[in-house]
Amino acid sequence: MVLSTVPMAAQADDANLTPGPTVYADPSSPTGYTGHFVYYDPDATSVRFVADILLRNWADQSDPTVYQPSQYTPGLMRGGGGYDVEMTDAGNGYWVVDVPLAAGANQYWFYVDGNTSLWVADPANSPIFAPDGLTGTARRAFNKVFVPYDAAKQDFAPLAARQIELPRADSPKGTWSYVPFQVNGTTRTLGVYLPPDYDPNRAEPYKTIYMQHGSGQDQSDWMNMGDVPVIMDNLIQDGTTEPAVVITTNTNYLGSSAQGYPNLRNVVIPFVEANYNVSLDAIDRAFAGLSMGAGVTQTLINFDADAFGYYGPWSGGASVRTTTPDLDKPYILFGGGKWDFGLPNANTVAALDQVGFVENVVVAGAHDFNTWNQMFAIFARDYLWQPESFLQDEVDTLKAGVAAAGLNKGNTTALTVKLDQTLDLVTKDDSAGALEVLAGFAAQVSEFEAAGKLTAEQASSLTAVAQKITSNLGHWLQ
Repeated sequence: MVLSTVPMAAQADDANLTPGPTVYADPSSPTGYTGHFVYYDPDATSVRFVADILLRNWADQSDPTVYQPSQYTPGLMRGGGGYDVEMTDAGNGYWVVDVPLAAGANQYWFYVDGNTSLWVADPANSPIFAPDGLTGTARRAFNKVFVPYDAAKQDFAPLAARQIELPRADSPKGTWSYVPFQVNGTTRTLGVYLPPDYDPNRAEPYKTIYMQHGSGQDQSDWMNMGDVPVIMDNLIQDGTTEPAVVITTNTNYLGSSAQGYPNLRNVVIPFVEANYNVSLDAIDRAFAGLSMGAGVTQTLINFDADAFGYYGPWSGGASVRTTTPDLDKPYILFGGGKWDFGLPNANTVAALDQVGFVENVVVAGAHDFNTWNQMFAIFARDYLWQPESFLQDEVDTLKAGVAAAGLNKGNTTALTVKLDQTLDLVTKDDSAGALEVLAGFAAQVSEFEAAGKLTAEQASSLTAVAQKITSNLGHWLQ
């Protein structure tokens, strides 16, 4: 699965018929790199190479043009959908194609003999599928090829950020595998990623991230095309996320959606917590999913919002109800691609944020792993185990309310300092201290109201938001 680039001397030509992908530095390529793909099938009469590598203009999002890979210029990102081209018959069963590729994990597959119902895996670079996963036309076979970043030719910061998806020779490596367990009397598997130097006896249990697939996928996809092991290894090496155990599950064995997927609660989580050194606290569990998996994620929220501390519904709209009990307890990151038909409605998400602690991220991508790899990296790096990232909006709202209240400079500063201290203490994982400071803020607001320095309406507005934060932090301290 890890693909190294090769020097110019090994450029694609008629003699390079080694099956699989080869990425080589290419000064004639607009991205600085070309992917050379060879598929071997002596019985095929035609083969099409398909890849989610068409480009859109992320630098100017008003531009409606879908660009070909050969048209790359800085500012373009993958997100234009599927590039679909006939491969060249090189004879003796070999089929070849060359295409410029840009940084990150690129997904591709094949259609053989015009059969677009069967997404053919690259036999020379196949994903490692779960033994009990989908087969044949039921599954979409996403192959992965890694492409470096050329700073001179690609020259675009959002594209440079996708280097987090590339394996590093010097990074400590975690491990992942499919682990069997019993559900309803049947042996099924979970994908399990263990971080580098996982210690089953570590005094502090690891946190757990549960990742859910989309339609036509299974527990294989986040571990393969979703690039979770590579991204986690890199973020852990960078010190920008905590070492955590990542679990991928298959929707088919989670049970009824109407019952909130009971096998997740009653079988999967107990199995994980009995067999791995992971925390038993809900605040140390996260659940995220793409597309259909975002639907699973939102069903879980609606069914039992505080069963997980963090949620990530991506590319699956926004179906969480504002009336959901305890919606103000978990931290929820919605998201999707700019050109993604599943992109959550921003107004719906904003309405949820009035009730809960909800953020929304839009990245360059369509309804594909160009979006989902980025979403996972952002979730793990910028949001997971960081309540301050979700509380920031409420603190900013309070500070704006204080600034607009007409208090004198000293009184304004007294309230603002308490809000800054609250967020700082949350960042330092001192929720008890944050609650104490926030109680002081609320008491001072009450005093200012009694003294006529704040109107009842002003005081009520400030107190309501402060109480929302208090309820949230206090819940997880119980």
